[in-house]
Amino acid sequence: MRRIPSLLSALAIPLLCLGSAVSGEPRIERDVFQFRDGGHAIYYEAGVPADDAKTLVFVYGGTGCYSWKQMAPQIAMELGTSTRVVALNKRGVSDEDARLTGCSEEFDQQDVPRQWVADYMEFLTAKLSDKPGSARNVVLLGVSEGGALAARVARSRSDITHLLVIGDGGWSMRDNLSYLIGRDEVEGAWRNIAADPNNTDRTWLGRPYRYWFDILDQEPMLDYLALDIPVLVAMGERDASVPAHSAAAIRTEAERAGKKNIGVVIYPGADHRLQADGHAYRSEFLRGAAQGISRGKLD
Repeated sequence: MRRIPSLLSALAIPLLCLGSAVSGEPRIERDVFQFRDGGHAIYYEAGVPADDAKTLVFVYGGTGCYSWKQMAPQIAMELGTSTRVVALNKRGVSDEDARLTGCSEEFDQQDVPRQWVADYMEFLTAKLSDKPGSARNVVLLGVSEGGALAARVARSRSDITHLLVIGDGGWSMRDNLSYLIGRDEVEGAWRNIAADPNNTDRTWLGRPYRYWFDILDQEPMLDYLALDIPVLVAMGERDASVPAHSAAAIRTEAERAGKKNIGVVIYPGADHRLQADGHAYRSEFLRGAAQGISRGKLD
């Protein structure tokens, strides 16, 4: 069995020291994936050429209709050499900055976990059917809300070798929000949502009722504990979107279940983006994880 200390030491990232940045931004490639039901979504690839990739990293993001156009090359740069990043937008998300365009009606209709999981499973199956022969590792990277999705998808597949999560934990959304804003407020909102669960016009905390009805009681802890592949979760101590206790709970439950394949890093003073007083902990985490994976020390 694998031990948690070996997972974390394989990262080779001191929590209070920032290493040198990777210079030069990778070239980004854009394409459109056609789903079997006739829908489509934009995706991006960045990093080393496909034929040279030792590690393929599939990324899925957080709440809202934001595009991976800007972030995909940044993450590829942080992951470093021998890695190729593949980032799938959600349906109804364009290349444009959502802060300027807002979310589309198509996005609001499709923005529910059951659709994300189905889409990501189909996308992964198609992309991995023609993966380059040199790729030894297939990594899922879930960011924020995408962490729970990545854990669910990894649990459902046998071709994923590692799971990395940034800014998400093991609690349900109901428990996260109850901790952050109070259980009475959450329960009051839930009564309205449950009475009109498919409504995409009425919103709570900026997202439609349809979204909340599908996601509020998802239990990612069950998916984390079902995994036997190496899992690394990174959370900021001062994350205002997901409480750090939610990540700590993964560590507690993993230890209770005798799971030695799960590691949790909580960065001191860091926010949801793993930023703290000038320290770019996200870069440290990704660079260290990629080095550990490529050297076979994260297994």
